[in-house]
Amino acid sequence: MSEPTYLPLLNSIAVNERKAEILFNAWADHTNDEQLAGVLRFVAIREGEHAAAFTKRMCELGHAVCEEKAYQVFKDFDGLLACARSDATDAEKVAMLRGGQRSNERGERRDPFGSFFKDTTIDPTTGALLGRYIAEERDSGRRLQAEYDRVCQTGTTATQSEIADLRACVEALREEVARLRNVRSVA
Repeated sequence: MSEPTYLPLLNSIAVNERKAEILFNAWADHTNDEQLAGVLRFVAIREGEHAAAFTKRMCELGHAVCEEKAYQVFKDFDGLLACARSDATDAEKVAMLRGGQRSNERGERRDPFGSFFKDTTIDPTTGALLGRYIAEERDSGRRLQAEYDRVCQTGTTATQSEIADLRACVEALREEVARLRNVRSVA
């Protein structure tokens, strides 16, 4: 039997979903935001289940997962993982994950799943698996987007110490302006 034309797709999904599971779990373990951690863990569970399901499907088709042949969604996975495990703020982690773009800068993205069913040779079992995967990925995307928006909104709000620093700076500027006025009026 010849190799299915959609095998590279299944392989890439299996590889990248496993990496996403690791990434989201690492981030969940290194955030103080319990709401965000809950969503990250929920999505990580899904990603792990997807990796296992696609690995199983490839095995059923007589093929093994091969990371070297997979399209790499995470170009710098080690860097992203280090960021997820770091003391960076959650807003900084969102920016890193998005390549420095905030959610309102991205605009509308095309649907990455739109072309999955163009291959008319996909068998019913694989088609059902892909259908469930797409629906769950879209749902996970909506959940993550809501959290990213919330985190970035609160991430841009100044902390109490930042406000105190700004107040001290403003007070120092006021004193300097007052001294300059005195110098000008004396001269």
